[in-house]
Amino acid sequence: MALRGGHAAAAAGVSSGSEDDDEEAGFSRSYFLAKEKEPSSGKKRARAAGKLSDLNLVDEQVLRASLAEIPPKHEREVEALTRSYKEQYRNWLFELRCGFGLLMYGFGSKKMLLEDFASTTLSDFIVIVVNGYLPSINLKQVIVTIAEIFWEQTNLEKRQTAQVPVAAFASNQ
Repeated sequence: MALRGGHAAAAAGVSSGSEDDDEEAGFSRSYFLAKEKEPSSGKKRARAAGKLSDLNLVDEQVLRASLAEIPPKHEREVEALTRSYKEQYRNWLFELRCGFGLLMYGFGSKKMLLEDFASTTLSDFIVIVVNGYLPSINLKQVIVTIAEIFWEQTNLEKRQTAQVPVAAFASNQ
């Protein structure tokens, strides 16, 4: 029987990749096969069908107090990373002015970094902050609020230009 691709190499005893990859693939297959064979109960389904908004959230003040008690780790590394990000502020501004967006990902909150970027580098621009982690925020509210801000801004500019006195042409004859 002729096998194709990596299967032939594996059958011949030749490794087509690292052994770690094969081992990881085996664990993945075993996990999903076990999940398929698990008897499903209505109780598990009901629990899984719950909404994120149904969770009991910890009060923000309690959370902040608890976080303040945890000793900080990796302070030097975090400071070095923050400095390296701050060196990128000019590049970020350039990318935003060219019509691109910024995508921040990884562990930890980026809120302080983005607030610092907005307050230092974007001080000459209009900045709208949307705290998307708040459960009460929805897309319609964000769009309506942005439209209201632009409406107020254009009306303010119209009023300011209307107040500028137009000097009559003076003839020095």
